[in-house]
This record gives sequence, C-alpha cells and structure tokens, in this order.
Amino acid sequence: MMGDKPDEGIAKCFSPHLGTYLLSHSVGLPLRDAEQAAAAAFWQPWQSGNRDIWSHWLKEIDGFRAQLATLLNGDLDSFCPQTSLSSAVAKIIDSLTLDKAKNTILLSEEDFPSIAFALQKAGAGGYRLKFIPAQADTSELNVWADHMTADVGMVLVTHVQSNNGRQLPVQKITELSRSKGIISLVDIAQSIAILPIDLQAWSADFVVGSCVKWVGGGPGAAFMWVRPEIIARCEPQNVGWFSHADPFEFDIHQFKYADNALRFWGGTPSVYPYVVAAHSLQFINSTGVDVIRAHNLLLCDKIIEALSPTQLVSPADVQSRSGTVIIHFGDHQETLVTRLQAQQVHFDSRAKGIRLSPHLCNSSQQIEALIGLLK
Repeated sequence: MMGDKPDEGIAKCFSPHLGTYLLSHSVGLPLRDAEQAAAAAFWQPWQSGNRDIWSHWLKEIDGFRAQLATLLNGDLDSFCPQTSLSSAVAKIIDSLTLDKAKNTILLSEEDFPSIAFALQKAGAGGYRLKFIPAQADTSELNVWADHMTADVGMVLVTHVQSNNGRQLPVQKITELSRSKGIISLVDIAQSIAILPIDLQAWSADFVVGSCVKWVGGGPGAAFMWVRPEIIARCEPQNVGWFSHADPFEFDIHQFKYADNALRFWGGTPSVYPYVVAAHSLQFINSTGVDVIRAHNLLLCDKIIEALSPTQLVSPADVQSRSGTVIIHFGDHQETLVTRLQAQQVHFDSRAKGIRLSPHLCNSSQQIEALIGLLK
C-alpha cells in the first residue's frame, strides 16, 4: 500500500501538466509514453512492410480485451469493443425481443444523461422508462425493490453516480433483479480502475464502460461485457462484417452471428483508440487497483477531514463513496471556483458542487495546498 506520497516512479509515468490535475472522473491523464506505445502498436507494422495488417490489428484489439478481462475478472470472449457507452446500450436494446408484459426500463434520475438518451429512443420499440427520483437514496436496496414492479424488464444500475459521488451496491441490486427475472445493465464508466470490480461475483447480464476516465486511455475505447448465458438470446440489428462468426468469409448471402460478445461489434472497427487504452490498462493491472484505491482514499480523507460536514456533498463513508469528492460552499462557491482556477487546479463544477478526483499523479503536498485554498 502506498504511503503519504505516491511512488515517484509511478507519478512520473503520467503526462506532465501545469498545476494540480483532479479531473480523472472526466478525462484521465494519459501516460507519458502513451504516444510512443501506440505508435509501436499501430504505425510500426506499416513501416516494417507488414502485409497482413488486419491480423496484427486484431491481435492488438485482443490485447485490449485481455487487459479488460484481467482487470474485471471476466473471460476475453465476453468483451466487445465499442465506440461509446450510448452506442453499446442502443445495440443491447435492439438485440432483445420485447416482452410486452415487461416493457419498462428502470433507471435513476441521477444516471448519466447519455445512456438515458439512448434508452429513451428504445421507446420506438415499445419500451417505456421509469425513473427512481433523484432525491431517493439508491444505495438502499429497498428503494430498488419498491420500484422493481411486475412490468419492469430491464434495470440500469450505475456503479458510481457522477452527480453525487455515490457508490451503489451493484451485486445486491443485480441479484435482486435476477431473482425477479429482470435483465440488468451496469454502467462502470465512473468506477473502472478506481474501485475493485469482479464481474464473476456480480449477477449482471450486461456491463458497459469506457477508458477515458480513471484508466487514462483516451476517448473512443469503450466496451461491453455480456454474460455468456444470455448471448444466445441477443440478435443485434446493427451488425457488420465483424459481427460475423467468420469476418473474412465474405459470403454476401450468409450472415452468422459470432458465438460470443463480438456479435455486437459491427462494421470496420477503429484500432488506434484500443491500442492507446490497452497500454493504460496494462499499467493499471501492473500497479493494482488496490494500490490506486488506497492512495485515492488517503488523499480524499485529507480533503474530507478539512471540511465542515455541511460542505461535503459526496458520501464520507468509505464503502459508499467513489473516487470523487464533491463539495459545495454555498454562497462562497463562485469565489472558490475562481480561486482554484487561478491557482491551476484542474477540476469541474456541476449543479451539486465542485468535483475533485485524486489519482496516482497527485501527491500529499498538492492536496495540502488545495486544502489551503479551500480554507
């Protein structure tokens, strides 16, 4: 476990920047050697005269999937690359046959709007949305139980809600949904690489995530995980040659779904985002999420202990909080925002408060200087 300061070797792995970077909940810092690693994986084969570039690229994408499998404790065949979470969700919805008696999708008003937008368009297929109100405590299982009525066929569970920094008990919620015959879809965009995740322990049917935040892998490298037992039920409508069981068969009269999660892939995939993200995932795996989480908690504790309880929006309890501290200073909020910006503190501010996310690139000294500014 890390001490009061991150290992200097690890801290130096991140791209240099001015000030104190606390935006990993939005866009994570890339690794210092990300461009070099991506060039070796993407451009070098061209320069070496590789005549079978697709074999090389698919091997690199398999490396991306393998790193995800290691990080999240899942099988490689259950992971499919995606360009974004909302695209992945849309593909999931249109792959399932509607049960008219269970045509309601349950989600929270605290979920990220992009996925909700994708689900709203599912209404064209006969689904309707039911929202758990924002004021409800979605960390309480009884709240979910009360809303899982007989008409609910799918539930969206956001592992970490970005608005309030709250961590939800995913395993308990997905176990409850499974017991009621409800399909579960879990969003791990805000939790991957900062919270330990064991897909084998969850009862989820689908999991979607991306590498742009805590992974620091840049945009464009999203993914979905599909429970093997549900694959046979899924017939995606948005397909392409990489959804085929044999993409290189080239028989225009025959389409056969891949027998794993790759049936959700689609047409010609991008490659570069996945080689960038694979490099970051390898770093996360070699460092260990337990190490990252311990360092994050240490620095978050410093911030929380310096605040009045009335200034803390996100949970103080370790089991309930994510990697982000959300604070609000009432009438002094705008003054504080201006002060932090002037001192090169990189953060963002939403309706509920300022969001601060310490990562391995941050030191105890940076957080102590931040606390001085907050006071």
